[in-house]
Amino acid sequence: MKKMLFLLLVLIVLAYLAPLGVRELFSPDETRYGEIGREMRVLNDWVVPHLNGVHYFEKPVMGYWFFAAAQELFGENAFAVRFPCMLMTLLSAAALFFFSRRFSPGGMQDAFLTVFTFLLMPLVFGLATASTLDPLFSCFLTIGMVLFYFAVSSSGWRKNAFLFACGAAFGAAFLTKGFLAIVLPGLSIFVYLLWTRRYKELFLLPWVPLLGFLLISLPWAWAIHRAAPDFWPYFIYDEHIKRFLEKEQHPEPFYFFVPVLLGGLGYLLFYLPTAVRGFRKTVFRDDFFRYNFCWIVLPFLFLSASTGKLPTYILPCFAPIAVLFAAGFRKAFLEEGKVGAFNLACRIFGGAVLLAAIVLAVIQLSNPEWALFNKAESWKWVSILLAAVVLAVFLHFAATEKKGWEKLAYLCIALIPVLFLYPFIVPERIEARKTVASLLERVKPKVGKDVKLIAFRHPFHGVCWGFRREDVYLYRFGGELTRGLEFMNRQDRVLDIEETNEFIQKNRNRGGVLLVLPNKLYREDQGKLPKPRWVESNSKDRKGYSAVFF
Repeated sequence: MKKMLFLLLVLIVLAYLAPLGVRELFSPDETRYGEIGREMRVLNDWVVPHLNGVHYFEKPVMGYWFFAAAQELFGENAFAVRFPCMLMTLLSAAALFFFSRRFSPGGMQDAFLTVFTFLLMPLVFGLATASTLDPLFSCFLTIGMVLFYFAVSSSGWRKNAFLFACGAAFGAAFLTKGFLAIVLPGLSIFVYLLWTRRYKELFLLPWVPLLGFLLISLPWAWAIHRAAPDFWPYFIYDEHIKRFLEKEQHPEPFYFFVPVLLGGLGYLLFYLPTAVRGFRKTVFRDDFFRYNFCWIVLPFLFLSASTGKLPTYILPCFAPIAVLFAAGFRKAFLEEGKVGAFNLACRIFGGAVLLAAIVLAVIQLSNPEWALFNKAESWKWVSILLAAVVLAVFLHFAATEKKGWEKLAYLCIALIPVLFLYPFIVPERIEARKTVASLLERVKPKVGKDVKLIAFRHPFHGVCWGFRREDVYLYRFGGELTRGLEFMNRQDRVLDIEETNEFIQKNRNRGGVLLVLPNKLYREDQGKLPKPRWVESNSKDRKGYSAVFF
């Protein structure tokens, strides 16, 4: 177990911690949350979230507190903005460790396997090394669900203590993303108690968690009501009822999360037959497995029933999946010694990775216009090729090794270089579409402090963050700030083309005006705008961005 602990530390340091600040913040999510945290500190308003100086009511405040605190500790940089998500993912893994060690049949073995499975899931890793609210929300839900099962497995004062702590965790989840913190765990626990015929506990158990929930959530809920009375009507209807029922935001079909779930598991699908073989006979009989099954299925079905969907929404389902996967895998692989499927999976996985790397190399060497990397980025695809070779070699070791734990160690070692490499090899054409950071750094020396800033609705987060400004005007559309501008009666900060021309003429000799917008939009509107002094772009691609100075 000491070797597994050492390998776990290597995984955390090399894959999760070391590359955290390597790439620039992507828009809109990462720059949005970084900027809200920054403005929270600058405005010294820890009750009402602000974005671009405007009330921002899409989510409650807990996640923004984390982003602001991280910037207070590490500065206003990419590492600080991503650190809360990485930290909360590791806390989720720690909660799952104690959960599996206490209740899973394999004890410590299942605990380590659960943590490795969870941290090596592609969706979990991807969100842990980016900046969104989902890892924070999922962490609080995971802790709450773990504490609840500890509670129903305890008695006396310990049971009440676990229930209270469980409610507090759900309260923190509520302060992160709202009423899903009640619905998702509530459905899972309700069905679990029905399934296990604990009818009496359906009426007795909720009260202590409710006390913890209210203790955590009520102070801010009352504070935001006093500071911004518009928050609750907007948040309850627009961000919950309307999003669930109407097709305005991210409409997707019912089956949307099925491919997302499969993609989120990624390479683990190769090893899924082994895991299923291990738990298929016990998942509906064992109380612990039934609890995890409810934890997966009920949130998945509820989120699938919602009209509005994003891939990140089902992150909370991956914690119990890791628990079941690890328990089944350990039983079939380590206890029953059924390694044939594992060995075959390693060979297929390694072969598929090598084939994909060879195809990438052939494409890059032939250098078509649509190639992923340009000529100056050859080192990136060569690095991918080398990482694929390393992965295939260690997968071969995993397939030929006789000892069970060593086989699993080789599998983990094979994946670590790939995860470490990921933030370094993002193609420039993708960076050009997802961030304006390098463009803004290039034009900053040519832009004075008195310049007026205008941005389209997608890069405006990056413009606020890049210039450390909360007064950016919005070009043509208010976008996600529309309601906030209405609440604060600041609709004048949204400029149509005619108003933009007037604004430019008014400020041309007062420091100038910098307009940041997508290349495609600038090409469409160029003839309707005044002649610029200069134009800088981060890409010739229509999906890149232009900085236009008037």
